[in-house]
Amino acid sequence: MIVRVLALLAASVLAAAPLPALTPIRLQPGVNPVPDIAGDGQSGSISLDWRENGNAWGYDIFMVRVGGSIATIGGKDLITDQPHTGEDAIRAVRFARGTHAGKSTTFALVADRAVGEAVPDPAATTISIYALVANDEGFGTPYQFVKVEERHAKRRYCNAHNALLTELSFPLPKSFDGVRSPDGC
Repeated sequence: MIVRVLALLAASVLAAAPLPALTPIRLQPGVNPVPDIAGDGQSGSISLDWRENGNAWGYDIFMVRVGGSIATIGGKDLITDQPHTGEDAIRAVRFARGTHAGKSTTFALVADRAVGEAVPDPAATTISIYALVANDEGFGTPYQFVKVEERHAKRRYCNAHNALLTELSFPLPKSFDGVRSPDGC
């Protein structure tokens, strides 16, 4: 019981900790070089490609390379967003530079809206923040994104990008075409 209480206290302190200063990485379609991508001197890149579906369900595909290897996130080689119409993004994926464990590295910020019956309706949103680190586990890919924080948004959002702006003060992407309000509604 004491261990559980201590774990809950530690989790609440971590959740209350301020987000490290992050500098957005502005991506262009194709391969985007990122010097010293994981803070250990290795060059890397973030590729951005579009998967067209011919309807509102196309999405961006992101792949992060460190040296000659692909970094994983959640055990997957790729990460995707879910922009839907752009006005009501269900999942927003952004990248930034910042410091984790005393080293400069790359971060992935992922905002997920738990949509219900209608995509445009305000939805509970979870923001996950991942840091790119060397994999010291002895198996798997040499680099991986590890979750360093998960936040449950204080309000409901109609656009996942607005959640990153309002909850983390992380700027909107240049291509943003949603409603410019705190919740995106």
